[in-house]
Amino acid sequence: MFGLGFSEIIFVFIIFILLFGPDEVPKIAKKCGNFFRGITNLKDDINNTINKEINDIKDVDKK
Repeated sequence: MFGLGFSEIIFVFIIFILLFGPDEVPKIAKKCGNFFRGITNLKDDINNTINKEINDIKDVDKK
């Protein structure tokens, strides 16, 4: 994952806890999860729209 080993990930997590506190970590993780879920949904919507338009163009060319 991004060229990081297990010990480096643990180190970053410990620094994260020290900076934001143990009470804020779950809130920040939830916000990050929601953000990435939103980005994924946006990407899927764009892909679906593009594929639909391509299929419509192909259908018009066949007629």
